[in-house]
Amino acid sequence: MNKKHFVNLSDEQRLQLLDLVKRGKAGAREIRRAHTLLMASDGSTDEAIAKTLHISINTVSRTRQQFCEENLETLSERPRSGKPPKVTENAEAYLIATTCSKAPSGSALDT
Repeated sequence: MNKKHFVNLSDEQRLQLLDLVKRGKAGAREIRRAHTLLMASDGSTDEAIAKTLHISINTVSRTRQQFCEENLETLSERPRSGKPPKVTENAEAYLIATTCSKAPSGSALDT
């Protein structure tokens, strides 16, 4: 298989990735990407990496590509747009204030 994106880690990058993996304090996706890059740098095939890490070959390929284009910034999660909140900040503040205030006199909750 002809690979377009080769992962060649410098000694500093390799140490940074090994430190990230050994500490284990990063997110699971970051650690998986670090393992992917370390294995790719060691010459493992995409298929072998995917099988070892239980991920798809496309994920391995995409991680290689992102590393070649953006360097180690690919490890951290990018912000996602996501679905906009259903409740605005003003509505949320009103809801909290109403919920936390005393019940009006004469209501069933007024004790």
